[in-house]
This record gives sequence, C-alpha cells and structure tokens, in this order.
Amino acid sequence: MAVRLVWEGYPAASAADILGVSARTVSTYVRAWNAGGPEALVPRHSPGQPTKIPGAIEAEILTALESSPAAVGYGIAANWDSRVLQAFVRDRYEITMSRGGLRRWLHRHGFSWTRPTYVLAKADPARQTEFRKELAALKKTPPTTTS
Repeated sequence: MAVRLVWEGYPAASAADILGVSARTVSTYVRAWNAGGPEALVPRHSPGQPTKIPGAIEAEILTALESSPAAVGYGIAANWDSRVLQAFVRDRYEITMSRGGLRRWLHRHGFSWTRPTYVLAKADPARQTEFRKELAALKKTPPTTTS
C-alpha cells in the first residue's frame, strides 16, 4: 500500500501518516520495490542462528545420553542433568552453551525432564518379601503404652 500511495504521487511523509508508519518505513518499502519488484516485499522467514553442535558431534552426544555420565567416563554422576551435560559438552567438544540452550536442544531431540527413579542393583527379592510381611504384621499390632 505504501508503494502504491507513493506511485500515485503522495510524498513519503503523507503516505506514512495515512498508513500509520514512519516515513523511513515507507522509503524502505519503495526502495525494495524499485530494486526487486513485488518479490522484494514478500516477508521471508529468518533462519536464526545456526546450531552450535555439528551433526557428527550431535550423534555422539545423543549416544552418550543413552547411558549414565559415569558409563561414558565423565565423573561419578548417576544421571544426566543440564549442569553435567553442559560440562560434558564443554570439556569433551570445547563447545560452550548455556544450560537453557542445552535444555531446548534436548527438547528438540525428544528428551524431556524426568525425576530419576533409583533401583537397588543388589536387592534380594526374598528378603524384600520377608520384610514386607514383617512390616504388615507390625502395622497390625496395637501400639504399646509405657507407664
């Protein structure tokens, strides 16, 4: 519309007042039209900043996330969190990213935050069953009073 108003003879300032934009914006539209025609006025999607993690490294990190940090030789942590992952990526690949950026990156790759559930590796099922029976019996006994 700005280009049409200027083409019809309106000064850029008048066209800007009619459209509710600045004269500089009108001039920008007219310059773009003159340089490239109507295609120059089509809004384009900005691609944004490229990812900091290249594809080959990305695959390595995703593979490492399938096991614990200790299993891949990084510290003694049992579970990944953004702090551990940030240090891992910085130390192993010399890539510095914020924790928020890493969380968004993880989300894009299908990961979501969950609280870890710990399972005892050396638990004896027979002793657990025995303990549950003893606990149930203790719950059924009346409390003792001391006098």
